[in-house]
Amino acid sequence: MTVAIEFASSEDLRTALERWLEDYGYSVHRQVPCPDGGVVDLLTSVYAIFCPPTLAPSDLWAAVDAIQARQPNFPDQRPVIAGLTPVADPEATYEVVEQIKEKNIEVWLLDQMPPFVEYYTGLNAEPELPPPEGFNRRNPLAGCLISLGMAAILSASFWLAYRILDRHQMQVATNSQENRLWEQLYTAVDVWDMDTALASLERMGNSRNPCVSKFADRFETSLRQRGSEGFRDINPIKRALNLEEGCRLEIREYDFSQ
Repeated sequence: MTVAIEFASSEDLRTALERWLEDYGYSVHRQVPCPDGGVVDLLTSVYAIFCPPTLAPSDLWAAVDAIQARQPNFPDQRPVIAGLTPVADPEATYEVVEQIKEKNIEVWLLDQMPPFVEYYTGLNAEPELPPPEGFNRRNPLAGCLISLGMAAILSASFWLAYRILDRHQMQVATNSQENRLWEQLYTAVDVWDMDTALASLERMGNSRNPCVSKFADRFETSLRQRGSEGFRDINPIKRALNLEEGCRLEIREYDFSQ
């Protein structure tokens, strides 16, 4: 779903994107020059982000050329093209985006990313309006109506309480078990205990929380592919999920953290 987002200029878009990334704990550098010419619009420890004038097909391919020319200067960052879905012929943009993804380049359609949309909406939220003129909070009739409404709400609440009690208790038990798995994982990460970490991640992969299960899958893949060096990926993986999926995974700092 695309949400109408507008910026007065490309500079305003980059500024909003920079502040959004900073809200997720990234240290962001702007307009970073490359040794062989050109710049990276926004650079973090994880992403090298290019913001072309539009995301029309021609501008997308131009951004791909720029990334391929400059990526050797930033081998540790994931290349990203970021911007808004063009109003004219968005289907053509979607087709090009799929082709670009095959080149291991991410494309962020910011107006289709729920975490960014939420951030943008908060920036542009209108202030709460005062009560209408003549509204009297002490009106006796209003007080009676409120009392009757509260009585109805309370009656319904007692009935609902019995309905949700069992589910609540089950959720508490599930959360407690998940918390134990997290602590077990953190202890294993502290000492680079591969066996314990993989055992914890296997169980976390069955979580009903999609953020937890996706984290477990990505982190397990990293550990199996990179061995002990994969432990360094725990926070980058969390930050990426927090950014891309709107997750709220806790970031813990380690001596080896990037």
